[in-house]
Amino acid sequence: MLLKAIAHTVNRKVRFIEINHLASLRRAVRAHGTLEYQRPDTLIMTQSAPRKAVYRIVGNRLFVDHARRGVPVGRYPGVIAIVSGFEGLLSGDYALLTHDFHTRLRGDRKAWRLVLRPRLATLKRALVSVAISGHGARLARIVTRAPNGDSSDMRILP
Repeated sequence: MLLKAIAHTVNRKVRFIEINHLASLRRAVRAHGTLEYQRPDTLIMTQSAPRKAVYRIVGNRLFVDHARRGVPVGRYPGVIAIVSGFEGLLSGDYALLTHDFHTRLRGDRKAWRLVLRPRLATLKRALVSVAISGHGARLARIVTRAPNGDSSDMRILP
C-alpha cells in the first residue's frame, strides 16, 4: 500500500547531485543534472557535469547522447538493477521489484526508505544494494553500493 502511495506522488523529473566513490580513484567524482522517468519504460539522466552527457534507457536498451542504436541493458547488470528499482518504485509495480530484489520498505507517507538487495547472481556481482528514500511525495536520496567498494550517493534536489 505504501509503495502505491509513493508511486502516485513522487516527482517524475528531478534535479540531482551525485557523489561517486570509485575504488580505482583517490577522489570522489561529483556529478549533477536531471533525472526523468517517462511512463511506461523510459529513464533519462541528463548530466551537466563533470561532462555533459545524456543517458536514456528505453525498455531494455541504453542510448548514450544522440546514439540511434542502443545497446542491451543486459550487458550492464548494475544498470538493470537501478532501472528496475526506479521503475518499480515510480510505477508502483511491487512484482517488478521482488522479481530481481529482496525488498525492505520502512516508514510511512511522511518518511520512507526502500532497500533493494539483488536476488540473482548476475546482479550480485554488480550490486550489493540500492537504498531509495524520501519524504512524502519527494524522492530524496538514492544510494548504491557495489561489491568492489564503489558507491554512489545521489541527492535529489527540492
